[in-house]
Amino acid sequence: MENIGALPQKHMLCSHVELEGSEQESLNLVALVTNMVLEEHYLIVGAIVVVHPGVIPINSRGEKQKGRLWDCFLANQLDPIYMAYNM
Repeated sequence: MENIGALPQKHMLCSHVELEGSEQESLNLVALVTNMVLEEHYLIVGAIVVVHPGVIPINSRGEKQKGRLWDCFLANQLDPIYMAYNM
């Protein structure tokens, strides 16, 4: 697991995880990420998107572009390894 982030948008918290691994490994992360966010921030993650490293857009300073990431998520352009909805 390389990177975990969250995108609070309207009424849904979407967490993204970069992973160099298989779909089976990503299945194991869903419960881990859900519990970690709940325990540390008292929030329920609405969706967890597991993607390969480098899929998340970054700017010239190397920062993740969360607005573009959200747009890609809504437009179904992330090509995830796995996606889970906790609703």
